[in-house]
Amino acid sequence: MAASGNYIVESDIDNWDDAVSSTETFATTAVNITTDRITVANDIDTASLIRFSSTGVVPAPLVAGTAYYAINIDATTIEVATSAVNAAAGTAVDITDVGSGTHTLDTGEGSGTTDRQEIINRVEQTIELITKDYFYSKAFVIYIDGNSNDRLFLGLIPDVLTVTEILLSGVELPDSWWTYDVNSVYLDPESSTGDEDDLPELYLRLSYKHRLFPEGMSNIKVTGTYGWSSTPPAIKQAAIILASSENDSTLYPGYSSTLKSEKIGDYAYTLADIDMKSSTGIESADKLLRNYIRKKPMLSTV
Repeated sequence: MAASGNYIVESDIDNWDDAVSSTETFATTAVNITTDRITVANDIDTASLIRFSSTGVVPAPLVAGTAYYAINIDATTIEVATSAVNAAAGTAVDITDVGSGTHTLDTGEGSGTTDRQEIINRVEQTIELITKDYFYSKAFVIYIDGNSNDRLFLGLIPDVLTVTEILLSGVELPDSWWTYDVNSVYLDPESSTGDEDDLPELYLRLSYKHRLFPEGMSNIKVTGTYGWSSTPPAIKQAAIILASSENDSTLYPGYSSTLKSEKIGDYAYTLADIDMKSSTGIESADKLLRNYIRKKPMLSTV
């Protein structure tokens, strides 16, 4: 299983240090806590460096991303040692639990899935810290004051993508009554029909036409998703630059130690003007992020 983030995945980066010699996945059923052995697909030599990761929890007491060493039992079975010396001596770790999820085994000296995931996570957290934004779809639940009107602005930044449920003081509002846009939820004046079965609903809609959201304190609960429907290319490229630079710091230059200036239209600045709290330290990445920096952080949701 490859490392993956919200903006980039492992295959986007082409300069990972010393790729592992082999990677394979295995199920919890491949772990035998009676014999402390793991069934594998590759023939792994004794004293080979190995690392484990998982979609759930790795077998106990193993720790994800930690360097261990294989003890070759046969072509499809290994035990795990805490050092190369212990591997050569046949001293194995006592495995007490099979773990959960699908496990991954990386063999070789290179950075494994866990190491690469940490780099991707760190890069994306840096981008979000600097821009005060995130660039993917995110679920929200928000409690907001009613305004005795038929439109309610949610105050979410960036855009509202979907609304799946609205509750008025704990009572669900029929989804045929309302619709939404990127900023708000509101009465849908065209959703009802003239069918006989819809007459009770039509009567209620007419009664509440101008007061769909009654006044109150946090009496309206709205559930949905907001954010970016897709990651901007500039954000993805900035993430690739930052991850690649972490693997090889000579690839992308940082800011020089001497002051320099740049002019964009009528705006000119020098290095002294740069707020380093809003900088990755890599000039090419900062240029890509510059247009996405928010002056204020987004409103939080439950």
